[in-house]
Amino acid sequence: MESFELYLFDAAYLAYTASMAAYLVSAFRKKESLGKAAFYLAAFGALLHLADLGLRAYIGRVSHNLPHYVPWSNWFESFSLFAFAIAVTFIGVQRMTRLSILGAFVMTLQWIIVTFSMTYPLFGSWDQVAGASQAWQAVMASRAIPQLMPALQSIWMAIHVPVMFTSYSAFAVAFAVGIVYLIQERELKSKHPGELSDSLPALEILDLMIYRLIGWGFPLLTLGVILGARWAYDAWGRYWGWDAKETWALITWFTYAIYLHMRLVMSWRGRKTVLLSIFAFGVVLFTYIGVNYLSELHGFLSNRGS
Repeated sequence: MESFELYLFDAAYLAYTASMAAYLVSAFRKKESLGKAAFYLAAFGALLHLADLGLRAYIGRVSHNLPHYVPWSNWFESFSLFAFAIAVTFIGVQRMTRLSILGAFVMTLQWIIVTFSMTYPLFGSWDQVAGASQAWQAVMASRAIPQLMPALQSIWMAIHVPVMFTSYSAFAVAFAVGIVYLIQERELKSKHPGELSDSLPALEILDLMIYRLIGWGFPLLTLGVILGARWAYDAWGRYWGWDAKETWALITWFTYAIYLHMRLVMSWRGRKTVLLSIFAFGVVLFTYIGVNYLSELHGFLSNRGS
């Protein structure tokens, strides 16, 4: 059964890869049929990914006798969940907007994250890996069902992390749309805009899309921070301790709050808010990844993935 779970994840990864490739080719060759195929590949990959998460949860709880296990309990699983959330968010956006050109950017970002989920062990121990066989062993070891530390054996693990990653996925798609905005802006200002400019949406549409994505993700981020504080109370007996992880989670919240304030109250539009949204996603990535290398108190919880 565990071997089948690995095959399911690999099949989802292949579907995502094919979707990204189809979106990239469609973007430059302007083939609508290829864009539709890319969308269905992304949806198929997400379905396989969902099945993998469900089977992984079953294996952890039944075969490994981990009653509180959820399939986002270590680095590999958290990156996997993040990639899945981005895929689902993009599928929803694509269904509403019918802008397949966005897939070339969003699915590329999603593919990078799902690829990193499998290869991250090599980045931290590259000098200790001798040959392809050891590299493969390190990758496969990272995909094993983890043993849960006491603080991870909590109902809050099943609630807090998915809420956070759902918000992160909205911010990730907003980031990708922001890159599209900057490319289109540059094309429009160019004396000789390329053919890609004709395929990209108007700047006003992209700006509004970023705002709506952040407007959707921000309440979830707020809820996730509150749930994290409640989890901290169960784990350490206090709601807030101002350690690095908690502090940067709050910085992330304030960064997106500033974006919404500047847009709604100060009437910012266009390039300024787009750049702010891109910067804010950089803060998300630092909160998610970078802080784990700085936080001592969260050291044993660095795999909680939020």
